[in-house]
Amino acid sequence: RKRDIRKDRVKSLAMGEAIKYSVGATAAIGAATVLAALKNKNFSRFASISAKMSFPVMAGLGTFAYKYEMVQYNALTYPERWGLEEYVEKGKITNIPIHHRTMNFLYDNPFYFISGVSFPLLGYIFKEQLKLKHLTISQKIMHTRVLAQGGVLVILLLTMSFTGYMDKHGRFPEPGQERLVNAADKEEVVDFGVGNTTSRDRKRGL
Repeated sequence: RKRDIRKDRVKSLAMGEAIKYSVGATAAIGAATVLAALKNKNFSRFASISAKMSFPVMAGLGTFAYKYEMVQYNALTYPERWGLEEYVEKGKITNIPIHHRTMNFLYDNPFYFISGVSFPLLGYIFKEQLKLKHLTISQKIMHTRVLAQGGVLVILLLTMSFTGYMDKHGRFPEPGQERLVNAADKEEVVDFGVGNTTSRDRKRGL
């Protein structure tokens, strides 16, 4: 379908840009970390190996998530800038309820939810760790990383469950229309006795 083709094109563009910028960010922050470790004795003393490694890793992951979302948003909002004019459905007015539209939007753009929840969670965890005066800065960074990774893992599991539900039941349609499921869920049945070909939904047993 046209919507699926556009979605795949946007994902491909966003993935390519995100990988390019995340590699650059990882290299830049990694080089800065190595330089700081060589030139600044205090940095080497207070930051452990784990903390030093976390700087380029977190910079790369953060840049990847940010760039992926920004490119995806811009490609959907301004498709003419990315050569996607042929996939735009102009003048379409929807009557889908707001909560169903929100679920459709999250289904099409799951990284919006992931990044929108993960970054505030990371900031909150780090803020709380800074209040622990008995820990060194490297310990605070390490604790923040471990707790944030656990939180992001839970967010990813929730997102996977949600997308799995939507894959199974389909997007929410306009009022009065039937929910659409993937074409793979349709089975073609041939009646050789009559010579007719019909379609049936394996999931619903029709």
